[in-house]
Amino acid sequence: MKLREALEEFLRVDRAEQTRRTYETFLTRFVDAIGPERPLDLIRPQDIDVFVREMKQRKVKYAEHSRRPTVNAPLSSTTIYKNVKMIKTFFKWCVDNHLLEESPAGYLVNRRPVRPLGQGKAATEKEVIALLEAARFKPRDFAILQLLVTSGCRAGEAAGLKIRDLDLVGCHALVDGKGDVRRRIYFTEDAAIALAAWLEIRPDTDHDYVFTSIRKEHPALTAWAISSILRRLARVAGLKRELGAHSLRHRVGLIFARKRISPRLTQHYLGHTNIKTTLEYYQDIDDDDIKLAGKLLEPRPEEDWREETKQNPAAKLLKPRTGSG
Repeated sequence: MKLREALEEFLRVDRAEQTRRTYETFLTRFVDAIGPERPLDLIRPQDIDVFVREMKQRKVKYAEHSRRPTVNAPLSSTTIYKNVKMIKTFFKWCVDNHLLEESPAGYLVNRRPVRPLGQGKAATEKEVIALLEAARFKPRDFAILQLLVTSGCRAGEAAGLKIRDLDLVGCHALVDGKGDVRRRIYFTEDAAIALAAWLEIRPDTDHDYVFTSIRKEHPALTAWAISSILRRLARVAGLKRELGAHSLRHRVGLIFARKRISPRLTQHYLGHTNIKTTLEYYQDIDDDDIKLAGKLLEPRPEEDWREETKQNPAAKLLKPRTGSG
């Protein structure tokens, strides 16, 4: 079997649409570079090594992106990690399906990048306030932002949200999550008010999706369209970096971590299948968090805690719990 034919078979596997597109986009470039007509069993580790080294030495990114402009910057370590992971996944699938006896990518060591403390993706409070200010006169955009900020849902989940699945009184909704898993999201009363205000002026359409385009036919927004709205709001707000739905999801995880919310609860709030995802990506900490945690170890009289709480209400979050519970 030729390499191109193996990729075609691999892409026929039933996956979430976004996952399939990601695999197709990158692995097509990989196969074109290796040689699409080469027999699959003649691919050598050296061929893959040359591709990976060139990827690490690349000086531009988004050069072949259909919607983003080319940027003169090297690929991030996270991008390289994900790309190598896709290569390894593809060849492992070939072995599992008896197209190869051994994976030529099996030798690749692919360690997940470790971010330095305090350098996570989470949007800051100042950034969120600036985004909300930039969207205050745009009911649709403001409703999208309020939903993302308080529910931590993904852009695709917001895009797929339907009116019949929205409970504004109970402040929750049903969405199709990652892997087409149906799950419940929760949001605040402020978000419910923003959503109600948008629904009051939402154009009449032949579909039930909450968020629509401003184009004449008013099609439902896509995940990409919602991400574009967030990038535009970031520019209007004068922010120094682009923010997406995942930056707002990371913010939810970080707030929960700092409020000492159980990681298990955070996992279910954000809809993670594996709690490792919650711990590795959504509970980023910095030196200040570590110092605050250390204060829990200080033996202190009860009256000192009461006095500090009067001066700094946040101090009550650090107060050690007493009792048998």
